[in-house]
Amino acid sequence: MKFSWQLINNFTDLDNIDFNQFKTSLTLSGLEIENVENIEKYKDKIIDLSITANREEIYSSLSLAIEASTILNTPLKIIPIPIKYQKSITYHDQALTNRTYKDIAYIRIITLKGILTKATPEWLLDQLKINQIDEKDTLNNIREYIKIKWGQSFYITNHNKIQQQDNIIQDFTPIKLFHPKEMNLIIKSIRNTDESEINTPKLLIFTTITKLKNEHFVNYEFSEFYENMFIDSMKLITTIIGGTITKYNDAHQKIFTKNNTIKIKKQNIDQSLGYIQGKQLKFINTKEITNILQQLKLYPEYHKKDKLFKITVPSYRTHDLKREIDIIEEIGRIYQFKYFFNTIKKSSKKGWKSKAYTKVKQIKNTLRKLGLHEVINCCINNNINNNFINPKIYNPITNTQRELRTNILENLINNYQYNIKHSKNNIEIFEIGKIFEKYDHNNKTYIEKRHLSGLIHNKTYTRSNWNNSNKSITIFHFKNIIETFLETIDSKAILKDKLRNNKTINFNYPEYLLKKNRTIRIYDPKTKTVVGIIGELNNKCIKKTHDKNNKIYVFEINLNKLIETTQSVNHLGYTAQKYSNYPSVTRDISIKLKKCVKIQKIKEAILEGNKKLIESIDVFNEYSNNHQINKNKIRCISLRITYRSKTRTLNSKDIIGIDTNLENKLQELQKT
Repeated sequence: MKFSWQLINNFTDLDNIDFNQFKTSLTLSGLEIENVENIEKYKDKIIDLSITANREEIYSSLSLAIEASTILNTPLKIIPIPIKYQKSITYHDQALTNRTYKDIAYIRIITLKGILTKATPEWLLDQLKINQIDEKDTLNNIREYIKIKWGQSFYITNHNKIQQQDNIIQDFTPIKLFHPKEMNLIIKSIRNTDESEINTPKLLIFTTITKLKNEHFVNYEFSEFYENMFIDSMKLITTIIGGTITKYNDAHQKIFTKNNTIKIKKQNIDQSLGYIQGKQLKFINTKEITNILQQLKLYPEYHKKDKLFKITVPSYRTHDLKREIDIIEEIGRIYQFKYFFNTIKKSSKKGWKSKAYTKVKQIKNTLRKLGLHEVINCCINNNINNNFINPKIYNPITNTQRELRTNILENLINNYQYNIKHSKNNIEIFEIGKIFEKYDHNNKTYIEKRHLSGLIHNKTYTRSNWNNSNKSITIFHFKNIIETFLETIDSKAILKDKLRNNKTINFNYPEYLLKKNRTIRIYDPKTKTVVGIIGELNNKCIKKTHDKNNKIYVFEINLNKLIETTQSVNHLGYTAQKYSNYPSVTRDISIKLKKCVKIQKIKEAILEGNKKLIESIDVFNEYSNNHQINKNKIRCISLRITYRSKTRTLNSKDIIGIDTNLENKLQELQKT
């Protein structure tokens, strides 16, 4: 939409405002200037504005001048002239007798006679061309110009049309606002006009209501300037086309309109707009907000106790100012958003993190450092083992996704087969996800758990010498990886071989996927329950294309049970001591024992009574005679015992005592 710079200056003082500043202020407030055209003939500028749908009230020079006055905080040149409606015909609605009215619906009908036929001035035609309005007769051109300038205008009719009440109501929808009794009085007064006045060619109708929306009258225009617009119209008509204006007929009606009030919390303004630049940790103050709301003509009231503003929206802004956030946007628009921080201030405070969250993060980082890559699979698949009752899904999308998974390992096997198919030889992956375990066999209910599972297949894992070929990973390497993993996450879980005579199947873990003689269980030492399993994958679970010589090692662990075996290291679990400055005495001994006797039992027996002097016990050799026929096979072990005192040097008497005590212990051990 195009506006004249001179017309805008008629309403507000912009002479002291730089035009570039005017353009910048309008653009920052949401009214983008698309083009500016200079008219040298009239020393005027034509401003082409892009008006958005929510600012439809800006369609005249007056409305743009009021908007510019609000943004730039400059006063208007014109003062609204009050309407003198007290002596006009009125209709009193009984429902409004005891109620406070806000607006006046006013209509004025002017009789214009003795009109001379004159040409429209060139300056007025130029204003019509700028706004792409077709040229008509002079009176209609004046009417269009008044609409461009004031945002409201008058209707043109004649005496013949107004003779019928139905015709005038049909032609001019604003007259529908008035009660039929009022209109009867107005039309009656016009009908009683002298015969000399009946031939008057033109009647001009001025009203404060100009728009009808959804059968409700909406006054988007600035009706407070109605009288100013009327005087300007009469001056133009009498100056340009002449004629005589006789006494007019008018009517009014009091309209009760409910105030559109909105409450805005100061806290919400601070949160939405943020801090002010140059004033760190300071928000826009209450006084500044009040001044801006007054500048917007929103009549603010600040309630200090509740820390909120209560504002009243003017009638011409009710279409776009409906919510609290709309008012906050207006405050930011006038204050200008460029004066606020454009980045969110980071808070140094950290929220509380649960032990489970911290441990899961640590577990993932540890596995990545050990060389494993994380994968994510869907919880819905087609389980390999159909001997168990798997949780079925009603109406599955595909046959490959018809059951809830009972373990993660089967998904990792699918990942392995996919990678092998695409020539990926070394596969080291893990996943943390959900599995579904049967809780009640009678009701067929399932519970959701979190498991940790991994798979390692590496044919070039290690080599003994640089000129030797690479070798595949073995069960011992894999076991060491798991032990390193448990130690790194501060877990007290231990690895223990599954007994061969134990034929029970653990339904919580996919032992059916592993080789029986290559399965190791992970135990919680406190509860003595199984936390997970590790082992070598059974070749039957892999397709025939798989090379049987390639070993695949896997593990699956209950994540929550694993976290329970960990402890937070808030302090050191050992005591630091100084090294002894005195020399040591070493004794190497050889003991014959039965094969079932454990080394730990021997160490405990030797330490009994000599703990203060014995510094270390190490096993440096072991051998046995496999050809011995005796059922209790004998094995021989060699121990190296180091004696050292922390307070003195050991003398000959101490050495004799040590040797005597050691001989007695050996005799006791050989009898067992």
